[in-house]
Amino acid sequence: MVPDPSQNDDSLAAAVKAMEDLVDEAVQVYELDKEKVNVTDDLYNSLKILTGYLGFTIDLPSELVSLPSDTRVILAPSLDLFIVKPNFKSEQKRLDQLSLDEISNVLRYAIPNIINMARTDRLIKSKKIAFLREGTKKLKRLPGSSVDETMITDNVHMEKNQ
Repeated sequence: MVPDPSQNDDSLAAAVKAMEDLVDEAVQVYELDKEKVNVTDDLYNSLKILTGYLGFTIDLPSELVSLPSDTRVILAPSLDLFIVKPNFKSEQKRLDQLSLDEISNVLRYAIPNIINMARTDRLIKSKKIAFLREGTKKLKRLPGSSVDETMITDNVHMEKNQ
């Protein structure tokens, strides 16, 4: 029995179509990997400016970055992760060196904590500024409390006398 040549053509056409589909999928995965790198770099650079300015350090649960629970993980303002292992050896990783899942886990945990720390810092600074402002107001009400006014008055008197 001789195989039907049209069946061979159909199976070859299906194989070629499958290869084309494979190439299309591979190109799309490649494009997504490039986009992941670009988005991660943009996110990293933008967040690094904010976290560097705020200066907060956060202890992270080690499970967020797929490490054993007896490992200590610290997120620094530079967005470096300091990893202290149970044997007290340490290593350092940049946030953008983690997998997408790990980056997402860290951000979901760290951002609300950074917001709370920033809010607390803002409230403390506001209270201190209000205290200084109130003290300044009270001191300005004292007679002769302004050194600038005294100096100007003294200079005017000196110029008139010369």
